[in-house]
Order: sequence, then structure tokens, then C-alpha cells
Amino acid sequence: MAKNWWQVWIFNPYGTFNIKRQGRIDGKLGIPPWHSEQQPDFLRELYHLTQTTLESLVERWHHLDRTLKGAWVNATLRQQQAEKELVEAAEREEQAQRRHDEIHGRRLAVPDSRSRAFFYWLAVAVILICEFPLNAVVFQQLGVSYYETWLMTGGIAIAMVACAHFLGEQLHLPVDGRPKVIVNRILLAIVPFTAIVLVAMLRRDHMRQISNLDPAELLGTNLIINALIFWALTYYSYKLHDPVVEAVLVAITRRLIKEHQLHLAEKATATARINRQTSHREALQDANGWISEVRRRAALYRRTHLRARSDRDQQPTAVPEWFNREPALTIHEELTRLEWDIHPRLEVQEQAIPAMAFRATTR
Repeated sequence: MAKNWWQVWIFNPYGTFNIKRQGRIDGKLGIPPWHSEQQPDFLRELYHLTQTTLESLVERWHHLDRTLKGAWVNATLRQQQAEKELVEAAEREEQAQRRHDEIHGRRLAVPDSRSRAFFYWLAVAVILICEFPLNAVVFQQLGVSYYETWLMTGGIAIAMVACAHFLGEQLHLPVDGRPKVIVNRILLAIVPFTAIVLVAMLRRDHMRQISNLDPAELLGTNLIINALIFWALTYYSYKLHDPVVEAVLVAITRRLIKEHQLHLAEKATATARINRQTSHREALQDANGWISEVRRRAALYRRTHLRARSDRDQQPTAVPEWFNREPALTIHEELTRLEWDIHPRLEVQEQAIPAMAFRATTR
């Protein structure tokens, strides 16, 4: 019990030295009488000061607990909201999975969908890499610089892949009453095909210079190869951007986000609860420490008082009557237990801290 009012300085009236001194003085004077039920004035002051201190501790805990409980209530409400949102996200995911099952005949497995996206972008990267050297050789015959050659090669390769990607995505959009969708589809199909024809003609001229193959066969071969690559990538994009599949993936992503948010909310709730329980335990230990220390000092006073009494051998009882009348030092219920009701009743919420009157009842 360091830093308490009886340890502030050596001559404190309730320190160990002065308790023994006061006990000897009262014992020599025979105060109070042997058969008196009333406590000595010194002990009454000590008990009254202790009870006042306990009231102060309860009031201090009341103000601290308002903050701690408020943090716990807010965290609990956020956790409940996160649980509700997770249930809603799981329901939306289940609806999307049922829709996918109706159309494709099976539920979507997330690893399969992720692998499809991985292999799609891998195919895009391979096509881009392969287009660079093939087209670069063709564009070099135009007599442009090295950097211009690679710039034109990269621009055409990226434009072709982008057109195939967006064309596959556009094929899922409804056409009714939306002429813009039709125009986009035509442009995304005609422009790349025109570029394929032009590049194929350049490749034909280049191959004719280094081989004796038929020009028509060279042109047809280049057209077929580039058209197959373009339409294969378009079809792959079409399958990847299936709105039913995307709806399931979006629902799964939202559910995972809600699960993470719920985990954080549960962690915050547990932290707030532990902080409140720890603070309550420390406050209760402090109050009990005061009571046990005061009782120890009261026992020290009684022992010193009894040794100093000159008439103790002439009395019919071993100790004075007031020895058995020690007041009960009580800690208010607000400090002895924690209230975990999130929505307390109005009258309980508005009531003030009740006064803790000094009581001198028999233990």
C-alpha cells in the first residue's frame, strides 16, 4: 500500500509510530471503558477516513468505467454490425453460386477461377512477346530506325491484344436498344482484322524476297495464323469475363473482406473487454488493500492499547467489549461487480452514485 495517506511522512497521525503511541496513551488512560461498546475516537476517525477513501475510489472508478464501458459497447456494436454484414455477404455469395450452378451446371471453385485468370494473362504475355520479333523483322524493311521499328511493333501488338480483350468483354453486353454496343463490337473486330491483313501483306513481301513460295499461300498462311490468335484470345476473354462468374467472384471477395472486418471487430471487442476487466481488478484490489491495511493498523492499535491498560487483569473478559465491535468497511456494489448490459434500463443509467454512509455493525 505505497503512497497512501498513512505513509506520506513519518509523523502522519495514522502511521505505525503514531498508532502505537496513541494506543499506549489511550490504554494508560483507560479510554474507552472496558465494557463500552463504542470504538475509541482514534479508531472511529481512522474508519471514517477509510470509508471516505473507499467512496472516493468508487467515484473515480465510476468515471473511469464510463470511458471503458463506452469503448467496449462501441466495439461490441461494431462487431454485431460486422456479423450482420458478413451474413448478408454470405447470402449474396450463395445466390451468385446458385445462379452459376443453374447456368454452368456446377458451383464455382475459387482456385479454378484464379487459375483461369492466371493462364489468360500468361497467354496475353506470350502473345505480346512473340509478336515483337515477328513484326519487327517485317517493319525493318520499311527503312525506319531501330527504335521506330520496335515502337510500331509494340503499338500494334498491344493494340491487337487490347482489342481482343475488350471485344470478348463486349460480347456479354446486351444489344437491345444499345447501338453503342454494336458500334464498339464492329470497330473492335474490323480494326484489328484490317491491321492483320496489312501486316500479313508486309510479311508476304518479306518472305517472297527470301523464298520461292507462292505469294498467295504466304498471305493466306499469315492471315489464318493471326486471325486464329486474335479470335482465340477474344474467346478466352469472353469466357473469362462471364458476368455470372464475375458476380460470384465479387461476392466471394466481399465476403472475405467482411470476414476480415469481423475478425478486427472481434479483436477490438476482446481488447476493450480485457482492458475493462484489468482496470476493474486493479481498482478492486486497491480498495481491498485499503481495507486490509486499515484492519491491520486497527489491530496494532488494539494490541498496543491492551498491553498499556493497567486494569486488564481485574476484568472478567480477556479483551474489552469494543474489541468485538469492529465496524464493517464496505465496498459499494458498483466496484465489486461489472455490468455488461449493452442497453441498461433508463433508471439505472441515470441514477447517481449512492452515498456510502459509515456503518458500525458487528462483523
